[in-house]
Amino acid sequence: MARRVASALVTAALAVVATRARAAEPATERAPEPDEVVVRGRTAGGFVSRAKEGEGPREITDAASLVEPLPGVHVRRLGADDSFATLSVRGTSSAQVAVILAGVPLSGGADPTLDLATLPLWPGTQARVYRSFAPAALGRGSLGGTLVLDPPSARTPARTEVWAAVGSFGQRRLRVADVRGEQGGVRVATGVSASRSDDDYEVLDVGATAARGTDAFTRRANAGHAAGSGLAQVAIPFGARGTLSVTALAQARKQELPGPLADPTPLQRLDSSRVLSALELTFAAGGGVLGARAWARREGLALRDAPEAAARRGGGPSRTDDAIVAAGTSAGYKARAGERASLEVRLDGSAEKYAPGTWVPGAAPPSAQRASGGLALDGEARATKDLVLALAARADTWHDTGGDGDARTDALPTGHLGAELALGPATLAAHGGVLARPASFVERFGNRGAFLPRPDLRPESATTIDLGGRVEHRFGQRLKVALESAAFATWAEDLIVFVNQGAYGRARADNIGRARLFGLESELRASAFRTDLRVTHTALATENGSECRFASGACERPPLPGRPAHDLVLDLAHEIGPVRLHYGVDVVTGISATLTGREEDKVPDRALHEAGVRVRIPGVAGLVASLDVRNLFDLRVAEYPGVLGPVRAPIGDVYQYPLPGRRTLLTLRWSPP
Repeated sequence: MARRVASALVTAALAVVATRARAAEPATERAPEPDEVVVRGRTAGGFVSRAKEGEGPREITDAASLVEPLPGVHVRRLGADDSFATLSVRGTSSAQVAVILAGVPLSGGADPTLDLATLPLWPGTQARVYRSFAPAALGRGSLGGTLVLDPPSARTPARTEVWAAVGSFGQRRLRVADVRGEQGGVRVATGVSASRSDDDYEVLDVGATAARGTDAFTRRANAGHAAGSGLAQVAIPFGARGTLSVTALAQARKQELPGPLADPTPLQRLDSSRVLSALELTFAAGGGVLGARAWARREGLALRDAPEAAARRGGGPSRTDDAIVAAGTSAGYKARAGERASLEVRLDGSAEKYAPGTWVPGAAPPSAQRASGGLALDGEARATKDLVLALAARADTWHDTGGDGDARTDALPTGHLGAELALGPATLAAHGGVLARPASFVERFGNRGAFLPRPDLRPESATTIDLGGRVEHRFGQRLKVALESAAFATWAEDLIVFVNQGAYGRARADNIGRARLFGLESELRASAFRTDLRVTHTALATENGSECRFASGACERPPLPGRPAHDLVLDLAHEIGPVRLHYGVDVVTGISATLTGREEDKVPDRALHEAGVRVRIPGVAGLVASLDVRNLFDLRVAEYPGVLGPVRAPIGDVYQYPLPGRRTLLTLRWSPP
């Protein structure tokens, strides 16, 4: 199904390009729109990392690779590009990061951990990662911050852009974005995205290597994917300065699931679909902007496996069909209070339902529903010429109901304060506040399998502070330097942790966890003599307060698993005429694979290199070709500490899930004038 959808989307994309090429007259721009209701967030409101598809030094393959180089961000992959990938911000877990696409929240009670591979990309897609603190108007936040993806918008200038790629492991990719419309009239933005891959790369066979005494490799099977998506947004003028925007997105995906190396699943796959729509009306009123928004989404999930294979692994299901349905609405008003202050107030509400279908064999997990409402306040005031103060506060309430009749109602205030001080070319900023995340459905109501219900779980909460600044300066006419750095500290309480119960291997969530996270995140950008340098680095120290490791008679708190002590990304590019050369390196060190944090449980440090060349094709305006080689030195094997000595095993973010070796990607990008 997903392959047929991808093929149809490719055909539709080529039709859009052909139509655009036949257009004789360039589209003109409409008058300026009123300010959007959502507060975008300055440094006074919180530190924000930004990335845009097509503007970085690297070619972007998926949503994970778009945000991976950003400071404070760590992406954890279970394989190659387009495999299951999660996002961690400032050392928090993936369940503690909220995700918003085209203004529609994707993470919630039914799916707290979002797979980044399911997020579609189009040319010009912009990503914003709010590190811890986000504007209250975006919706209920989370302990780890918020990822916002903005697809092509009908409010942007008219353009057409096509990006196509072929590469190793059967990669085929296509992305198209088209924006058009008349000044003061209706404007339309469309986007198409399609991809597929085999991902049948070779990995180290640990058993054969141990038996032979030399490295032996085997092919990783059942790891491919096929996906397609389509996006459309229409912006219609409303009154003198108003706009009515309608957004619709549909996508389908087939993901093969290879399983861990020790227990492969050669016949298992996950078919998923996502449909969402949003309606937004903004117009000027009383010196400000009044806005109302409504949205809805539906996600389908279908797992397929061979019955005999599922039975051999302990009797898990061989077939499931589940759905997640959610809808919400909000209304807000944003206005300036004199020349020095702005204020936005927003009221929002939503409903979410997890609807399990047929599970074969066995009983399906219980259904669950969540109804929630919130009141948001964002304010910003210029206290002096150089000092800006910011406030974000929310009051949220939600009611959860499980299929077995369990119900619970919670109410929780969250918020933060911030300040920004300009000192010549430098700006200092500091923030502090309280964040929280309610328990998910599986944590509260179980799944009639491995997890027992605990409907009275309290929300996770954390107190976070940060302090940092940025400086931009030009030295002469050629050298420009921009540096941003921030130190942060988080004290998390009531963390939700699954604890084994009884002798049957079942677990139940409980509020026993505590954690401390301290870090320093930095980004340096410099350019001179047609050479560009970008370096991002995150240093992280964590403490798992729910575990105790005894050493010399004293209790030592181990680090949280899966968080790197250092995550560094470096990119260096130089232009020679129409040619741009690029070199990059990613360094990850200090990941602990287990809760104990023992030295023998550390994931080996790694440094992955890449190189590329990008060429503007002469004679064809707007056409650029590039060739990228990733994992340049084909690093696939590392030595892991073992009980009886070093053990050679594949590299990876997680044991038993290897990363691929060297791979190439050839791309073409066309942006006609």
